[in-house]
Amino acid sequence: MFAMIDNLIEEIVSHCSLRRPEALDKIFDNLPSSEYQYITLELLEKISVFLQNDTDSLAWFCGYMASEINCSEDSHQPNHPITSLSKILILSGMQPFIDFTPYPGCRLVIANTVKFEALPQSVKAVIQKAFDLLEQNDLQIEQMNNALLQELVMSRE
Repeated sequence: MFAMIDNLIEEIVSHCSLRRPEALDKIFDNLPSSEYQYITLELLEKISVFLQNDTDSLAWFCGYMASEINCSEDSHQPNHPITSLSKILILSGMQPFIDFTPYPGCRLVIANTVKFEALPQSVKAVIQKAFDLLEQNDLQIEQMNNALLQELVMSRE
C-alpha cells in the first residue's frame, strides 16, 4: 500500500510540475472507493513536501485544489488570485495544508492564525488589499469543513 501511495504522490507531483489539471482529475476521479480514503490531509502534506523546492508548482497545486485551475488553458492565464495568494503565503513561510488549506470554490482557510498575524505588515497589507478576509470561529470552520467534505463525497458517487 505504501508503494502505491508513493507512486501516486510521484505521479501527482509530476502533473503539478507540468501543469496538467486534466491528468490530476483523472487520478482523483478514477481512484477506487477503497483507495479514495487515502486522499487525506496527510497525502496532501506529503505532496507539499515533494514540491517544497518548486514554489510555483506548489502554489499552482493550491490553485488547482481550490478549483481555480480546471483545465490546461487556465494554467496559461496570469493572475489566478488563489494561486497568487498561495505563493505569497508560501514565500512568507507558511505551509500549504498545514498553515493554510485551499478549498473548492476558490477559497483558502488560514489555520495557523498566529503565523499569519506574524507575517510582515507589508505582506499582510498586500493580502488585505487583494482579498476579502473573513474571521470565523472554530464552530463555523468545522461546519464549513463538514459541508465541503460532504460536497466532495457526493461528487465521488
